[in-house]
Amino acid sequence: MNSDVTLVCCQPDAKRRLDRAERWLVAYENRFSRFLITSEMSRLNGAGGRPFRASPALFGQVELALSLAQRSDGIFDPTVLRDLEAAGYDRSFELIAPTGRGRTVTRRPDFSWRDVKMAPSTRTITLPPGTGLDLGGIGKGWAVDRLAAMLGTPCLVNGGGDVYVGGRPPGEDAWRVGVADPFAPEEDLMVLSCEDRGVATSSTLKRRWRAGDAYLHHLIDPRTGRPSESDAVQVTAVAATGTLADYHAKVALLLGVEAGLGYLESEPDVEGLMVRTDGSRSESRGLSRYGIKT
Repeated sequence: MNSDVTLVCCQPDAKRRLDRAERWLVAYENRFSRFLITSEMSRLNGAGGRPFRASPALFGQVELALSLAQRSDGIFDPTVLRDLEAAGYDRSFELIAPTGRGRTVTRRPDFSWRDVKMAPSTRTITLPPGTGLDLGGIGKGWAVDRLAAMLGTPCLVNGGGDVYVGGRPPGEDAWRVGVADPFAPEEDLMVLSCEDRGVATSSTLKRRWRAGDAYLHHLIDPRTGRPSESDAVQVTAVAATGTLADYHAKVALLLGVEAGLGYLESEPDVEGLMVRTDGSRSESRGLSRYGIKT
């Protein structure tokens, strides 16, 4: 996942739980990373339109991703892998080097999440020829939720900015989750007080690279096949799980500040903060219930 992962467990048998979580995370990376050619995800993406018999874990994750794509009417779409690769994100992020020439970003073939065929009876997945899946932050959010379940309550899991906090830390009324300023990452825009919540941040300024005179980033807008050009550079969402927080943050960012804020406020039990390209901020009406400190 190309991320630092922090695990905090407050159980009497914390060492055993943390050791188990670490082993599980290594196995998860080996199975689902699109950058490891031996991973199950890479083998699915290389199936070339042929039915691929998936493990229960992979089948379940793809099924979840497609259900979220349907829920968002395609604003979230896991079939953007070839668009990511065309933009330059074709290797683990630390290996991407700036190029001295512009990169041509072409539209992918006319396919989407709707063209992925799932067969539960045989547990097979069939991707359209020439396409591939990138679970991205949704897969990371799912892993964060799974790790939290292993650690038990109270706990904290931070997977590269996708956070889940369970219960309350000993002696405190809530966990404190900082929201970094995208223009000054060493500073917090605010600190949220959370209990049994997922918090996720999507940003166009963190994972980006230079191609000629332009900067590209990893948040692909499925409507164009290109890195998002919305007026939102960062969105933080608070939701019931890490998976849903990541999903809502990404959808809101792709929609842009005005539509994205309306979207966040229309979703039950979801709050969020949006940062524009000029640094100004907008937040959902209910975000203040998380005890914001600025």
